Amino acid sequence: MMERTMWDELWIENDVAAAELAAAVARAYGLDTNDVVIVDGIASDPPRDARIQVHRTRGAGEFAIRIQLHGAAPSDRGQFCAKLASALTCKVLGDDGNINPFSFMLYEPGNAMRVSVDPQKLEEHVPVVIGPYDDRTEEDSHPTRPIRRYPLPTEHRATRGGQISHIVNEYMVEGLPRPPLVEWPPETTETYETLTRLLSTLAFRTASDDELASIRTWSDQLRTTFADLEKAGWFVVEVLEASTIVLAEPWDPDLPAIAIKPA
Repeated sequence: MMERTMWDELWIENDVAAAELAAAVARAYGLDTNDVVIVDGIASDPPRDARIQVHRTRGAGEFAIRIQLHGAAPSDRGQFCAKLASALTCKVLGDDGNINPFSFMLYEPGNAMRVSVDPQKLEEHVPVVIGPYDDRTEEDSHPTRPIRRYPLPTEHRATRGGQISHIVNEYMVEGLPRPPLVEWPPETTETYETLTRLLSTLAFRTASDDELASIRTWSDQLRTTFADLEKAGWFVVEVLEASTIVLAEPWDPDLPAIAIKPA
C-alpha cells in the first residue's frame, strides 16, 4: 500500500459520518468518492489504498472531529477548505499559513475569515475561536513569532519547551538555512514542513499519542531519505534535534532541558 504524506490538519464543527465526510472531501477535491478513504485514528493504517486518505479522530471545544489529510495537496488550499465547509454545511478551522500558532482561518459556507483562538485552550488541544484576527495588534498581542513564555533567553532555554522554541521558532526563523547539496523529493519537502509546523506548537503544550507517533514517523522518513543530514541542507539537522527532545519521554514543555546527541 502506497504511503501518503500529510499536507493539512483541519477541525470540523459537526460530527459527520464517514460516508458523508468522504463525499465532502471528494467534492472539494473534484474527485470521485472512491478516491477517498476514511481512517479512524491519526496513526492507523488505511483499510485500502486511495489517492486521498482522511485520518479522523475526536475533536474538542467547538469542533467535533479533527482530521488529517494525506495525499496530493490541492492547487488552492483555501479554496479546498471553503468547498469542504460548503459540502459539510458547517465550520472548518484550518492553518492560515502564518507562523503565529494562535491565528487560524475559519471557513463557513459562503464565508472565510482569519480568526484568533484562545492560546491557553489551544495548549489543551481545545481550539476556541475568540474573535476575528486584528492585524493592527500584530506586534503587541498577536506577534508573528510564537509568544515566549520566559523573559530571558537563558531561562527560556532552561526547559524542554524552551529548547524547542529556541530551535524551531527562533533560530530557524531568523537564521540562514544551509544550501541543500542533494535533491529533495516533493514528498520529503512536505514531511519537513509538516513536522516543523507541529514542533513549533509543541514548544508551548503537551502532545497527544497520535502526534508523537507522527513525529517519530516523519523523523524516521527524513533520516531514511538523507544518508548525510548535513548535505540535506536547510534546517534538517535542527528539526531532527527538536524531534529527539520531544520524543524523550515523557514530553512536557515545562520539564528541565535535556542534553541530546547531534541528529
